[in-house]
Amino acid sequence: MNNEMKEVIFDNKQLQEKCAEWQRILRLQDWIVDIGISRSRDMNLDNAQAEIVPCLPKRMATVRILDSVDYPPDCAEPQDMELSLVHELLHIHLFPLFADREDEMRLIAEEQAIEAISRGLIYLYRKGGEQNADSNDLRGDGGAEE
Repeated sequence: MNNEMKEVIFDNKQLQEKCAEWQRILRLQDWIVDIGISRSRDMNLDNAQAEIVPCLPKRMATVRILDSVDYPPDCAEPQDMELSLVHELLHIHLFPLFADREDEMRLIAEEQAIEAISRGLIYLYRKGGEQNADSNDLRGDGGAEE
């Protein structure tokens, strides 16, 4: 088996498609991830191949992948945007472990739950609208036929 890394470069559209695919694989579909390719001068971290800026209460994150134009030519391995993407997405699972206080964790969990529920309700409401209000009743038997 050849363990040699190969260069993997995407354009923004391909990167967004890969992000959606990896969100499914990593069970992060409930997160809104804004992803894009950024020049090194536009990134917050120096010498980073990628970075993520999360908003834990809303389950949102911005991921920036280094533009291949700025990838160091003397780096030990070729640029792999997919590897960088997966690395950054995995941070999402671990961010809650590093909250400063137990109270902050409870607040984050509460906000995440409320955000997910509110988005789900709005989606269902807009999909069915007022005209389907009887079948959209979420009380009791969930609107099951009698």
